[in-house]
Amino acid sequence: MTRSGRVRLNATAAAILALCDGTCTRAEIVTHAAGTADPALASDVRAFLDAAVRSGWVVER
Repeated sequence: MTRSGRVRLNATAAAILALCDGTCTRAEIVTHAAGTADPALASDVRAFLDAAVRSGWVVER
């Protein structure tokens, strides 16, 4: 986090957050970001989404 309270995201995190626009389910976001071949990557995407919810960057409905 920067002094101004901004968070610097890497390209992958930014791409995942860009998918959080209300048109995709959580499962669709995970599949789109991680694909279906790597369960460990899918787990990382789910963990990032959990952290995004806890941080208030994403609101699940």
